[in-house]
Amino acid sequence: MSIQSHFFIESGIFSQNGENQSFGPVTNNEFRLTSKFTLTGSKKAFAICKGVILLQPQAGAGNQDKVNLILRTFKQPFPGLNVKYFIYRGLQKSDFFTSDSAPKIIEKTATTSDFINKINEDFHAFHDSRKDAQNNPIPLPVFTAKYIGYDPQVPDSTLLSSFFFKESEFVAVGETFNEKDDFELPMIDMGKSLGNFAEGECGIDVVLNYGDYKHNFDNGEFTFNLEYARKTEAKIVLGGTDINKKLLREQSTQFIDIAAFYGLFVNEGKVKVSNATGNITSKSRNAIYIDLLSNFFNKNRVYLYIESNRNRSYNYYDNYKLSEINSNNLKFGIPNNLTEDNYGYLDWPVHVFEIKQQGNSTDFNDISIQLVSSSSYEEIALYVALGNGDLDRGFITRENLIDPLNTSEDVNFSKVINFKVPNIDVNGEKKNISSLIQIIYVGKELNFYATSNNTVWGDKKRHSLYNNLFSNLTVTPIFTNNQNLLIAPVNKLSLISYKGFSNYMNESVLHGFVVFQQGKKDVINTDLSIETLTKEKVLFIAKKIETLDAFSIHKTEIFAQGVFAKKMNINSNVTDYSNYFTSLYGSKDFNLKHYIINDSEANIKTLSLNFKEELDFDFYNLGVTKDELNILKGIIPANSSNIDFYLHDPLDNPHISTTTNTSYFRYSLGIIYENGDGILSVSMPQDPIFIYGISHKFLATKEYAEYEEKSIIGDIVIETNI
Repeated sequence: MSIQSHFFIESGIFSQNGENQSFGPVTNNEFRLTSKFTLTGSKKAFAICKGVILLQPQAGAGNQDKVNLILRTFKQPFPGLNVKYFIYRGLQKSDFFTSDSAPKIIEKTATTSDFINKINEDFHAFHDSRKDAQNNPIPLPVFTAKYIGYDPQVPDSTLLSSFFFKESEFVAVGETFNEKDDFELPMIDMGKSLGNFAEGECGIDVVLNYGDYKHNFDNGEFTFNLEYARKTEAKIVLGGTDINKKLLREQSTQFIDIAAFYGLFVNEGKVKVSNATGNITSKSRNAIYIDLLSNFFNKNRVYLYIESNRNRSYNYYDNYKLSEINSNNLKFGIPNNLTEDNYGYLDWPVHVFEIKQQGNSTDFNDISIQLVSSSSYEEIALYVALGNGDLDRGFITRENLIDPLNTSEDVNFSKVINFKVPNIDVNGEKKNISSLIQIIYVGKELNFYATSNNTVWGDKKRHSLYNNLFSNLTVTPIFTNNQNLLIAPVNKLSLISYKGFSNYMNESVLHGFVVFQQGKKDVINTDLSIETLTKEKVLFIAKKIETLDAFSIHKTEIFAQGVFAKKMNINSNVTDYSNYFTSLYGSKDFNLKHYIINDSEANIKTLSLNFKEELDFDFYNLGVTKDELNILKGIIPANSSNIDFYLHDPLDNPHISTTTNTSYFRYSLGIIYENGDGILSVSMPQDPIFIYGISHKFLATKEYAEYEEKSIIGDIVIETNI
């Protein structure tokens, strides 16, 4: 299927007033998230992709006649790039609503937008045929703005996710009950007209999807609420302590330039564009630049985003400097002409460049980088999540990163890594076409610090097997209702390595989601009058995206594009759990099996995920009860951030069950986090919380496994694989 998107505005001229309106770093303390532009008259807006729409009033004096439109993607427009929202800022309110004090949605006419036409048609299709108990037609209700979520009275602090994943509830009104939040957000197809950008200054944001979840405390992440959605433009402005500023800088990497977004389609794909009369043309390669990007100030800017240790930006932990006297952390430039530099632009963790090349007869500019690496670090790996030209996507192995002739010093630059960026000929100079490169790179170990009475574990060289794998343990679901299974997606990529464990697999890219569910304890209950015990369980799931082993590269479906927040009821009294396995793992052919092992003279139920009759090797699972998770949350120091599981391995794995001669793994759970001073630290609970598994693919506590009713007994496993 072809890669395509639609231009967000009708064809024609709009202007950007230089860096005063462009996306990106403005100063060391300010980052503009909105690409602004100026119109001399109103221009039609179009849906960039298929998605769900929310409208909000635009804040600020003099903006009472404008609205902002939030398009949440339903179908991702570009492979490998997971976009959460497109924010259209500055559309004409009159294209959507009447001017009443309680605004109504305007009626469909010959000149109204595709959006207005669709929601009117849907509204009438639902209400026109409704009848009461006596078969009398029910009068058509007034189509107010609240029917599609538009309500200026809703507080700015309200999260956008509460609209896109709303939960209706009934509230008492006199002797009856009325539904609260009785609205449905409409879906719109790619390329459909939405309304008109107003004359003057408008803007658009592109937000990457890092999941749909909540935290019960400030974790330093960007807050997507109505205050953000209603602004005329969005910025990150630094303030507070140095640590607060550092955390705020990290937020910039969740946004990209709209020019770079469309520039991705130059190498492969098409961008459709509509004119004022609705005629559609398709642009590809250089026509995308000439006809669509040429009015953007950033049309030649390429953005390099490097994610490194623990999902932080490259050198966030100051661990990639060359030496105590040389703080440079990369070489950058064109082939054979690289210079030492520091990653970032104006201290922001985004590398921005506009390299020109002369005498180049190809359609690509060659860009080269070298990153700081440690030759003694066995788990070094680099993965291109998004790129252009010859290097599109995939791994670069340790052997292709470390120069065997340049290891006299442990810390040095890696081998040269080359990218090809599409270019355009401008008066004999080949200029870059705006684009985005995203890589994940882990090239050096982190420094761990002792906290309280804990020590730095001797197993830290092996920490990356699991300690970079699972989602932040403070994640909570956006749903709050009483359904017994809630899914909170966390769309982040990580690298892990099996170098210290097996030759079977070297590096993988994974990310996942968190499942909150009720568990029924597996006990024999002969007295049916006694209530069966239940307990809330929390399951952390990650999935292999791409694997590099000693033999070949295996590719699987891009997991990020199919994970959505979900809620459902699972009946623990039935034996058909196909809906459960389909929702979590994508197929009804998955199943859970359990095995009994003996650990320290205690029988332990361990779990295994299987696809049909075979052990699954694509998913990673970590299960704890909510009570156990709360114990770990209870040892988190104040003002901490980036809190994940820490798996202490005393280096005696695998164990052997004395009763069955079955091998198994056992780890002790703790937390790894950045404390209030930004120091990476590890803490363990006073009473150990152990997790067990016959393989690394499913680790769970004893209590979690006992409350897992969906498993069936499996055959004794004598040999296990990682």
